[in-house]
Amino acid sequence: MADEKETSKVTIKSMLMINVIVSAVIGLISGGLGFAMFAYLPSLQSSESVDDEPVPPAFIPFGEVVVNIDEARLSRYLRLSITLQVQGGKEKEITEGIEKHRSILRSWLISYLSDKRMDDVRGAAGQNRLRREIQNHFNLILSPDGFDQIEDVLFEEFTVQ
Repeated sequence: MADEKETSKVTIKSMLMINVIVSAVIGLISGGLGFAMFAYLPSLQSSESVDDEPVPPAFIPFGEVVVNIDEARLSRYLRLSITLQVQGGKEKEITEGIEKHRSILRSWLISYLSDKRMDDVRGAAGQNRLRREIQNHFNLILSPDGFDQIEDVLFEEFTVQ
């Protein structure tokens, strides 16, 4: 009887050890496969390939706009020179769109800037707000499909007198 108890204890201990070892091996294999899947299968990674080099942005000059700022005596004016930053591969397409809609874009820009007051254009916050709103409206006109083509609006000249 004592031998049976010792044998069953040994059997239970060996079964527990086998279960622990099997679980550890399965865990290691699963972890290794998970790592290998993301490391070696590029189709599961982002759509950009590791070999693709990023295309540098392109810059399209829009031109200069001079407007009177909204004041009682209209004695102050804003001179603004704008360059548009776009994706490098789409420079020709966007340039054609800008030329096609230049009158609309320029007219809106003049009206928009003429409605601004000194407090609206003062400081970095005011300039950033202008850049963002110009970018949003230009994208609305140039990209009716909803995919923004203008990445940034850059001020080459920003003078208030």
